[in-house]
Amino acid sequence: MIESQALNQTVPQEKLSGRDRYYKFTQQHQGWLYVMPAMLVLLAVVIYPLIYSTFVAFFDKSLVRKEAPFIGLENFGYVLSDAVFHRAFRNTAIYMVISITICFLIGFGLALCMRRVTWGRSFFRIALMAPMAMAPLVVGLTWRWMYNPLFGLINWFFGMVGIPGQAWLASQRTAMMALLFVDIWEWAPLVFLILYAGLSGLPREPYEAAELDGASSWMIFRRITLPLMKPVILVALLLRTIDAFRTFDIAYVLTEGGPGYATELLSLYVYRQGFYFNNLGRAASAATLMVLGMSIIAAIYFRFLYEEVE
Repeated sequence: MIESQALNQTVPQEKLSGRDRYYKFTQQHQGWLYVMPAMLVLLAVVIYPLIYSTFVAFFDKSLVRKEAPFIGLENFGYVLSDAVFHRAFRNTAIYMVISITICFLIGFGLALCMRRVTWGRSFFRIALMAPMAMAPLVVGLTWRWMYNPLFGLINWFFGMVGIPGQAWLASQRTAMMALLFVDIWEWAPLVFLILYAGLSGLPREPYEAAELDGASSWMIFRRITLPLMKPVILVALLLRTIDAFRTFDIAYVLTEGGPGYATELLSLYVYRQGFYFNNLGRAASAATLMVLGMSIIAAIYFRFLYEEVE
């Protein structure tokens, strides 16, 4: 304490010893020192690849050629006029809307029900969060076996109740539905976890006052719970939107975008352009458009979130 007070006094820099200079520097910049490791990791794994990908989008770069001539906006023009990209964009939009909506309804419903559970609450929380704790690759492989039309568990169960089996992943009619079911099964617990934490932190005073006034359960939910939960709901929806927008591993393991282009998502389109067709420039331009679209969506979420906080 005495040493810190002495350093806080106005002492000429040249009169300080090396040890005192070190202590003074750490006191003045300790906040930056704490966040520096995270900033370096963020720079290495996020910012640099993003800048490099945007740079590559303006060149005709390939995995099999050393030369990469500058072609300007040609890659962007190709991607924006590609019918497969349009199909991937439409599939991604449908996938996001359905997945986010159902995940929110299931997660919020489970969170509300969990508040009323008085016995075995810890067990139910752990059981609900188990799918989220599994690696997406493991989830995809597991469900691929379960969807198998010959010896999969799902067709076996339907056969037990007299319903004919389906080629779930080989039919354009059912492939997207099967993919969505797996995604919702894995990530609805994330929405539940966020919303349950928000519900657990709500103050009790407004509820006690409403009960004394004789308000119904629906009125309490509509006038108290929803307004208080809006910031938490927006955060949960933002995280789920980002995750659904960039879904790759489950879709690749289950369908690889097929049959045809029935489940082709933007992430699969980027992967295919880069590693199937050996055109890194087009893949980078499609990835840049993805980042731009996600930034616009995130900005809309943050605007609503900022208004709720204010």
